[in-house]
Amino acid sequence: MFSFFKSSIEKDLIKLGFEELVKGYKQKVKSSEWSKLQYNDALKSLHTKHKNQLNNIGNVNVATRQSFDVDDAIVPLNLQNIQQEFIDYDYIYSTLLFEYNSNNRIHTKALHELDKLLQENFPDAEILKEEEANVKQLTLQQLINEATLPFSAENSNYLKTVFSELLLRNKSLIKE
Repeated sequence: MFSFFKSSIEKDLIKLGFEELVKGYKQKVKSSEWSKLQYNDALKSLHTKHKNQLNNIGNVNVATRQSFDVDDAIVPLNLQNIQQEFIDYDYIYSTLLFEYNSNNRIHTKALHELDKLLQENFPDAEILKEEEANVKQLTLQQLINEATLPFSAENSNYLKTVFSELLLRNKSLIKE
């Protein structure tokens, strides 16, 4: 029976999070599935495979801590494929909601940006008189929730009405 003392290779692999794998290798030796030579070869092979990660484990810079192994699949970020309008909508919606939830008021710039985006996407959107009466009955919270509806041809007129009502309420809040 041979005893297991942790070598520097084992300690390095445990630092990288391969403790369970090392324990599995030890179990194979204890059950006579592997010889001590096979065990050491397996550890050395794993150690050399992750040599770059070991060398950079103490590095605080995330970019240099990457291993750059051949089998690592790092997907490149293609900024041209990110559609700008989704970033704008999400940011504006969250700004509008955050301002209302934290300060109980309307974020004027976010509202103007939403109105501008609606006008760019649906220039024929107009305020409907029949919708205007319904929108005036809504609370401020309901109006802000309605303002975060996705833009579409079906609800463009409704959103235009909601935005105008929010702007009117914002003006009246500022005057008070």
